[in-house]
Amino acid sequence: MKLLVKGKIYTNKGLLDGSILVQDGRIIRVAKNIREPVDKLLDYSGGRRIVLPGLIDLHVHMRDFELSYKEDFFTGTGAAAMGGFTVVADMPNTRPRVNRPDVLKKREKVAKEKALVDYAFYYGVPDREADLVGGIEDLAMGFKIFMQHEFYTDKRRLTEKVLEFASKREMLVVVHAENPKFFVETEMGLSGLPQAEASAIKDIAKLALSYGFPLHVTHISSAAGMRELLRWRGRVGITVDTCPYYLLLNAKEALTKGAVAKVYPSIKSSKDAEILLRRLKEGKIDAIVSDHAPHPPEEKSDPRSASAGFPGLETTLTLLLTLVNNGVLELRDVVRICATNPAKILKLNEIGSIDKGKIGNFTVVDLHRRATINPKAFVSRGKCSPFEGKKVEGMPVATIVRGEPVMLDGELVATAGWGKNVKTYR
Repeated sequence: MKLLVKGKIYTNKGLLDGSILVQDGRIIRVAKNIREPVDKLLDYSGGRRIVLPGLIDLHVHMRDFELSYKEDFFTGTGAAAMGGFTVVADMPNTRPRVNRPDVLKKREKVAKEKALVDYAFYYGVPDREADLVGGIEDLAMGFKIFMQHEFYTDKRRLTEKVLEFASKREMLVVVHAENPKFFVETEMGLSGLPQAEASAIKDIAKLALSYGFPLHVTHISSAAGMRELLRWRGRVGITVDTCPYYLLLNAKEALTKGAVAKVYPSIKSSKDAEILLRRLKEGKIDAIVSDHAPHPPEEKSDPRSASAGFPGLETTLTLLLTLVNNGVLELRDVVRICATNPAKILKLNEIGSIDKGKIGNFTVVDLHRRATINPKAFVSRGKCSPFEGKKVEGMPVATIVRGEPVMLDGELVATAGWGKNVKTYR
């Protein structure tokens, strides 16, 4: 199938008023004028819409399996498409956990049947060393380590076996970096102080230096954690992401929003938010993730017992574009942190930019379309957000995956099963 996309195109050399020709899922030409018969034309020329490289979210929770009541691969990847994301990387803390080869294969089967956008998997720390076997890398991009439960516990030995395995195969290791030694009781239950993040980053960075695995620290939340990470950056291969709420909210605001804003790591002070935003603009934070973590309303009522996390796939891009419109970020920052760098972190050369030979993944945005965030209208089964009622400017208007429109003008137009595992890209 041939698709022609016309309009203002974001390229490595700047914005181009031109066209992109996609055939059988790959970009075969990018030029000012392309005139040839095609099966489908998407014309975004003559307006304020811009065609960006397809966005990538390195950290989502698609739930499914026994937690389908919270989310499944159809609703979760539908939320991704509505939010402008063409690839999502799924975390393994499911039920059952994705930390055995048979569960990983089952995960692939379920996703292949339901997904609307492309996806990647992380493998969890197994309960036995026998589940660290060759072949994991055929379906999983890397490993996820929740340090609180898997590093500072009796699973430490198995965790180090994971690090050794990852080093030998050059597989990415993504860590939730918090040391429970620095947890305190708060109105939202146990919460990590900034020192919890800094201490854990120091501990895992030492092992990265020793073993040599590629290390990625996810959802960094504090200035202290960021300072520690930067101390190691020159000595070890380490990348880092954060989430919009660590940039746009503070602890006092989170407290007034109650259980809706409960998340791990916890939202810190205004000063932390200010410093993280500064580091993002300086290019020292590599990516933005949603940490999309949907729960039903009954699990988000009492702050102490509430499940941590909330949906983010349908709000991340519009929040970032609002920062662009407010002069805080530039459009190139959004492309860098949501497309170019995530592709590099996942070592996916086929995506992340609009160039001949790349996969035809695009996110089309209207930079000045205004809206008010309304969680009740989310495609995600999670219907809450700490950004409820926030006025935003800049919205995704189309999501195209491998040359096929998945979302057009706020409507899902693809069928379940269109998405595929990025490990199968050829």
